[in-house]
Amino acid sequence: MKFVKNSIVALILLCMGFVLVGCGEPQVNIALGVYDENAATFTENTSMASYTLEQSGNTLILKGTVPYSESALGINAGNIIAIKFTPTATLTPDDTTSIKTTNSQDPEANGWNVYDQSALEADGSLIWVTAVSKTADVQIKIKWNTNYDEVTYTLSVDESATLATS
Repeated sequence: MKFVKNSIVALILLCMGFVLVGCGEPQVNIALGVYDENAATFTENTSMASYTLEQSGNTLILKGTVPYSESALGINAGNIIAIKFTPTATLTPDDTTSIKTTNSQDPEANGWNVYDQSALEADGSLIWVTAVSKTADVQIKIKWNTNYDEVTYTLSVDESATLATS
């Protein structure tokens, strides 16, 4: 009887493992960098950069001195940053891929910009270019494919960070 009971418990745990694999959060590499709108290229920050990105779960925190940038991709001039989300090799975007970003230009409006898989790079990565401030966090919601739930990342500027001006 003990064998049957242990076998049932093992079977339940195994089944739960299969369910969790498909419903959990996808493994994604996140890098801070600079986006060149003219060349449509992303360059990852080096250790010499004046600002860094720290990640704690789905919370992303900018630290250091965030540079001032002229307008980019329709975003007004200010502290504009670029973050690249690169899914692992086993995560393939599909026709259910969706991306939503908060409207950092008007945080009072609580609007969302919505994109589909056409916003992804050829390698399946996503480059998020957004303005940041100390007064309002910005968010991005990514659903990579039918096997994974939507994941929300919140980007904030650390209170000790400096936002460069012009």
